[in-house]
Amino acid sequence: WLKRSSFTPRVPAPTQRAMGQVCCAASEVKTNQKDIVDQQAPLATRNTATEEVAPAAPQVAPKEWHITLKKVEGSKLGIDVDLSDDKTLVVDAINDGLVKNWNQANPDKEVKVGDRIVEINGKKGDASQLAAVCGNDSILEMLVTRGA
Repeated sequence: WLKRSSFTPRVPAPTQRAMGQVCCAASEVKTNQKDIVDQQAPLATRNTATEEVAPAAPQVAPKEWHITLKKVEGSKLGIDVDLSDDKTLVVDAINDGLVKNWNQANPDKEVKVGDRIVEINGKKGDASQLAAVCGNDSILEMLVTRGA
């Protein structure tokens, strides 16, 4: 048979009590005790992080600019492009030619591998049409984007 007992759990003496088993009351606060906040530096000067966190990379907005190339007899653009997105010409390589010359003369508007040619002479949205304009027109007004 089960025997009932009047078991009372043993509580350690006040100096030996485990964390969370004692309630702090105002009557127990010593007169020379200070709040932790009093001992800390003001919030504006205190480092509250427990570990260093690298700053987030800045968000870079897509950059776009215009370039103008004038073809002459025997000249070539000097770029390899990818038409696989069907909408733009993605620059795969820059070789000797008009684009390389442009880059040397306009370093602030340099065309780089990975840039997209999104419009040529008012035509846009069809990569095949953009490639055809490059082959047919002697002056090429291009809108180039990076980071989009």
